[in-house]
Order: sequence, then C-alpha cells, then structure tokens
Amino acid sequence: FVAPGLIMMAILNNAFANASSSLIQSKIMGTAPDFLTPPLAPFELTVAFAAGAATRGIVVGLVTALSVWPFAPYGFAQPLAALFFGIGASMLMGLVGVIAGLWSEKFDHLAAVQNFVVMPMTFLSGTFYLVERLPEPFRSLSHFNPFFYLIDGFRFGFLGQSEGNVWIGMAASVAITLVLGVISWKLFQKGW
Repeated sequence: FVAPGLIMMAILNNAFANASSSLIQSKIMGTAPDFLTPPLAPFELTVAFAAGAATRGIVVGLVTALSVWPFAPYGFAQPLAALFFGIGASMLMGLVGVIAGLWSEKFDHLAAVQNFVVMPMTFLSGTFYLVERLPEPFRSLSHFNPFFYLIDGFRFGFLGQSEGNVWIGMAASVAITLVLGVISWKLFQKGW
C-alpha cells in the first residue's frame, strides 16, 4: 500500500523541483537569456520546461520503484492507470514548478511554495494512510485535494483498488494540467 504512495511522492516532488529550480537558478545567475534568445515561442518554452520536469519526475519515480521493490514486492493490477497517473502527475507538477519558478524572485519564494503548498498537499492526500479512515470533515476535504486523485489513481494501477473515483481523478488531472499549461504559456507570453 505504501510503495505506490512513496513512488508518487517522489514523482510529484521531483517534477516540481526540476522546473522551478531551473527557472529560479537561471533568473538569479542571469542565464535566462540563454533560453529566451533562441526563436522559441512561449508555447515551446512551456512544453520544454514541463517535459523536462516530467522526465525527471518519471526517472526518479522509476529509480524509487526499483529501490522499493526488494523491500515491498508489488505487481500491476492496472498498468495503464499507473502509467497515466504517473505521467499526468509529473506533467501537472512540472507546470506548477514552471509557474512557481516564473513567479519566484528568490529561493525563499520557491521554498515557501514547496513547504506551504506542495508538501502539505502531498502528505495530506493519502500517501501513507487510507483517507477513508479519517474522521469527518477531513475525509471529505481530502477529496478536494488533487494530489489525492493522483496518488489514488496511481495506487489503483498497482493494487486494483481505489478510495475515490478513478474516472473523476483522470478528468480532474487532465483539466488541471490543461489549465496550468495555459497559465504557464500566458506567463511566458507576457515576458515573466
């Protein structure tokens, strides 16, 4: 039960860290013109940063999965669900990282997003526990956390059981990713 949660937590955190740290470091070190000078459209920059972040998230997720397997052997009940939610989560968090990296002016701003938004949402989404065992109103509130659906859908890929509706999780993750993609594109377009 815990292994898929740990793998997804690694995917989420690393996808966010890749995009956000790349952008903030380029701002602070003055190397942002290196990716702004080539004739790349805002859409291409958005896709490039999000795909780079997704790649890191997936690679770290695979390494985590290989590291966890000797201690907690697992199988795949629904491999397509695990693949969908793994890639979807890495893209979603890559776009959150792009937005945070564009918004942040220094590392403290980025740390605030990581510490006060990303980490609490990750830990309060059922990574290490069953949400259905929480007392009300926390059980119902957990269903408003998009990370709950990402982790629950990913866990469904491994165990074949879910606490929430997998279809709602798929629809929500696609919708949120599209909205974040448009926001990132608009921020690049405005010159952030």
